[in-house]
Amino acid sequence: GGAGLRSRPMSARGRRPLASIPTRVFGAFLLVLLAFGGVAVTSVVQHDRTAGRLRLLHEGYLPLALRLSEARTTQSLFRQQLAQGPEARNWMQAARQVRPSTLRRVEVHLERAERLAERIGDPETLPPVRAAFDRVRTAQTALTPRYDEAFATLEAGDEARASRMLAALEPEELAIGRLYRDGYNQLQERIETLSAASAERERQASIVLGVLFAMALLLGVAMTAWARALLEPLPGLQARVAAVAEGDLSARATGSRRDDEIGRLTRDFERMVEALAARSERLRALRRIQEQIVSGLGAGVVVVDADGRVQTANPAAERVLGLGGAEGRALAETAAGQALPELGALVARVRREAEPARRDGLRHAGRDLELYATPFGEGEGVLLVADDVTEANRTKRRLIQTERLAAIGRMAAHVTHEVRNPLSSIGLNVELLGDEIALPGGDADEARALLGAIQREIERLRGITEEYLRLARVPQPHLEADDLGELVRDIGRFVAPEMERAGVRFEVHVEGTPAVAFDEGQLRQALLNLLRNAREALGEGGRVSLGLAPAEGGVALEVEDDGPGIDPAMRERIFELFETTKERGTGLGLPLTQQIVSAHGGTIRCVPGEGGGTRFEIRLPLAERAAAE
Repeated sequence: GGAGLRSRPMSARGRRPLASIPTRVFGAFLLVLLAFGGVAVTSVVQHDRTAGRLRLLHEGYLPLALRLSEARTTQSLFRQQLAQGPEARNWMQAARQVRPSTLRRVEVHLERAERLAERIGDPETLPPVRAAFDRVRTAQTALTPRYDEAFATLEAGDEARASRMLAALEPEELAIGRLYRDGYNQLQERIETLSAASAERERQASIVLGVLFAMALLLGVAMTAWARALLEPLPGLQARVAAVAEGDLSARATGSRRDDEIGRLTRDFERMVEALAARSERLRALRRIQEQIVSGLGAGVVVVDADGRVQTANPAAERVLGLGGAEGRALAETAAGQALPELGALVARVRREAEPARRDGLRHAGRDLELYATPFGEGEGVLLVADDVTEANRTKRRLIQTERLAAIGRMAAHVTHEVRNPLSSIGLNVELLGDEIALPGGDADEARALLGAIQREIERLRGITEEYLRLARVPQPHLEADDLGELVRDIGRFVAPEMERAGVRFEVHVEGTPAVAFDEGQLRQALLNLLRNAREALGEGGRVSLGLAPAEGGVALEVEDDGPGIDPAMRERIFELFETTKERGTGLGLPLTQQIVSAHGGTIRCVPGEGGGTRFEIRLPLAERAAAE
């Protein structure tokens, strides 16, 4: 089947196209896009040129022509008033004050027009206007002292001479008016020429763009028809794909003789359908084997869909959970779902967290159950596995009972060994005491010494029995979240005098720690055991430290000494019952300490100290983590 899916060499009947179908379709539409792009670029260029000329007219030439017209009119009025002679003296004086501002306005518009003409590309129009304007400004500047002299003469009372002087200025003013007129006329002619040229170019551009657009449109229609003919077999292929998707794997004739990608795709698709038909048969056989395997499992396997309904359940699910025939029903409505709310809670947790979850310690229909759930499928389905661990728990309890009996046996032997020596000593001392009492005039001091020895042995027996009782009766700790640093400092203050009397240097180190859930009495007892063991290991002198610091996921408590240390072989058994390094030790203190730490959800270990000696490391979880566990 897989061999049919491999590409075959090109047959000798014909040659494949030089370009693939996507390349040809892409090339056709690229050609259409280029055609329309050329039309668009041509339109944009023509529009930009027309817009530039219109801007030159409206923002440059027309405002400048208006200002030149105003200046020409003002000049004509000034010349007419000049012809009236001294009678128009006041008006002429006022007009002379206005003439510089008129020149400045013309200058501003002329400079703006020159910038636009240079940017758009019309360099021939404004140089004559600029030359005429410069001559006007030069002429007016040259006439200023002559006007001042004429009006000064008039002020002196020589009206006849002033009239002659003003009359001599009329030709000059007439020449200035002609300069204004020439500049205005030349600019007006250029405006009319540009307007007519712009209209003609706009008309020609419209014709060109229309022709180009029609050609591009025809090209687009032709390329679309060509592409449609090229892709015509695709609807038939799509219908065949839909039929295969619905399960129709029957063989059909290809119906395509083309030697391009679509023809080859059609033939390869039919070969793939043949391979799928063969693989489908193999998958059905595998599915039957899987169903047999799942049916033969001892654990109940249930699949719950996104709506909380049971999709499928194996026969073991009927035996373990009582879910036979529950397919299609909501899990919460089944007898198992109502009797075990933990089923629904576990499924909801897996959906919420999208991670596998486990729940043990459940009891249902006289059976001990362990539940395991994991996400299943692409939606919010959940695979639920229920395992009957009743027999495993019974076996575990029998093993625990056997271990307890063995421990009791070892304890009894140890108690017998520990009690026998004190009892022998007490018996011997009692006989000696009887002999002393029987003798007339017995030694009272000797009798008191014997009684003291008996009392010490009795106290020793009481201490041994207290150790055993303490180990056997450690209650479940009452955990409360609190500041562990305060407890450590309090223990340090309590132990400091004892360490000082023994000549031991004692140090306490407490760093800022988060809240920890602990039983103050039990944890105090555990730390006191470790500190006293460290002090007894040192004898006189040396150093003992008690430290508290944050650690990953909780806090770290450390008790360290710089004594002789513990043999590695002994260190491995240090927490076993009756194992001790002391000559008269019971071997119960460290097992009791380990039991207390374990009840707090923590761990304890014994390692060599950094500078020799021994270090006990305790790790306790944070309050939140301890509550969750």
